[in-house]
Amino acid sequence: MSNPLKLKLSLISLLFIVSLFFYKELFSVYRGAIHQFGQIDIIIASICFGVIISATIYNLSLYLFTKHKIHLYYAFAQIFSLFFLINLDSLFIAPFDEIFGLKSFMLFNMSQIFMLIFSILFLESFFKTYQIKALKRLTRIILYLALFDIILTLIFSHSIITTLIPIFIPIWLILSEAFRLANKRDLPFCFIMIGWGIVLFTVVFEYTGLLALTGVTFPFLHISIALESIILSLAIAYKFKLLEEEKKEQQTLLLQQSRLAHMGEMISIIAHQWKQPLNFISFGLMNIKRQLKGNDKGLSAIEKINKQIQYMSSTIEDFRNFYNPTKEKDDFLVSTTCEKSIMIATNSLDLIDISLNLEVVKDFKLYGNRNEFQQVILNIINNAKDAFDSREIEDAKIEIVVDRPMVTITDNAGGIDKKYLEKIFTMYFSTKKGSDGIGLYIVKVIVEKELGGEIEVESDSRGSSFILSFPTI
Repeated sequence: MSNPLKLKLSLISLLFIVSLFFYKELFSVYRGAIHQFGQIDIIIASICFGVIISATIYNLSLYLFTKHKIHLYYAFAQIFSLFFLINLDSLFIAPFDEIFGLKSFMLFNMSQIFMLIFSILFLESFFKTYQIKALKRLTRIILYLALFDIILTLIFSHSIITTLIPIFIPIWLILSEAFRLANKRDLPFCFIMIGWGIVLFTVVFEYTGLLALTGVTFPFLHISIALESIILSLAIAYKFKLLEEEKKEQQTLLLQQSRLAHMGEMISIIAHQWKQPLNFISFGLMNIKRQLKGNDKGLSAIEKINKQIQYMSSTIEDFRNFYNPTKEKDDFLVSTTCEKSIMIATNSLDLIDISLNLEVVKDFKLYGNRNEFQQVILNIINNAKDAFDSREIEDAKIEIVVDRPMVTITDNAGGIDKKYLEKIFTMYFSTKKGSDGIGLYIVKVIVEKELGGEIEVESDSRGSSFILSFPTI
């Protein structure tokens, strides 16, 4: 158990002990309504009831459609929040005490406990997507205590644990631990913190009596719970949108890896078929070389043939390594990997001049999967090649500049239309017929997610430049 958590639990234990000394006030007998709402207050409170009911129906509908339990938990949390407010108003707020007519502390306490249970289940389910494993044990303990308190309430007609330790305390404990332990705090995470923060802030002021000292009677609690309903419903919806996008990214990468794996299998078969004839030719040349001792012209020709054989063998090996779908990561030289990418590209791009310009140093290194980096370079080169072909560009050129910590790939293919610049990295977007539109999307995913870099594009009437920026090692 971490020191911050120990400190929080110690403070909660201290609160529990102090509350025991004030048990008479905490378990006091109900003496009738203590606040009077005006007409505006009643209208605002009624609107808040409507918002909470709408959020409940919205999340129940989403649960029926998606079967995600998080929607069900939050819908029930809202149901019991509504029931809690109705009971609260029946006990302490006129004229709601006459309208609702529920004046039972037992129902009031039960609604609080069930609101706590489903709120904790919701938070546990939500934070599971952030892989905060340490929260599970804490939430389980709170849930067991809440269930035990239900039994106590049924026996004594009054809750014991949630009276001595108000329900906002365990919710605060979960939220504070999630904030402390989360490695990623995206927008839905912030929404959760803001939504619950509004409610907790209001409840603390109500519970401590600070709000009563002002003499202002207003449905602050109703408003805070209604706002929380809206904010958290948006948080859940947006979180699942992000999860769906991540799932699509993973499926796209898996599709690309599957394609590479199939191509790798074919290349391996071709490599196997090439190796034997190449070895036979090389062996034959060695025998011929022995017969040509003293014939400098013949020996020179054999040397050239040997170099071509070595080049063919090296080329097929490079292709086989490129299409190997391994996900192993290591340190690699950017310049060397760019050279291999150019070598692979130039075998199929006969009329395009591809040059590599090393501006500063050759030892610009990255940590990642070198094959994926080669995919990035080749995808951008192939896009330029398609533009050269469609526009029939003469004197086609591609320049790759390695300038720590950036790699810039520039072509003279006539540029990208401005209206497409913001869309070219979008999944399934393409201006080419017959294209699946995932090439540049995969480039962006590899650069940003796999290599931790950034990619941007600049374009004018002359051509386009893809600028890759990386954290260097």
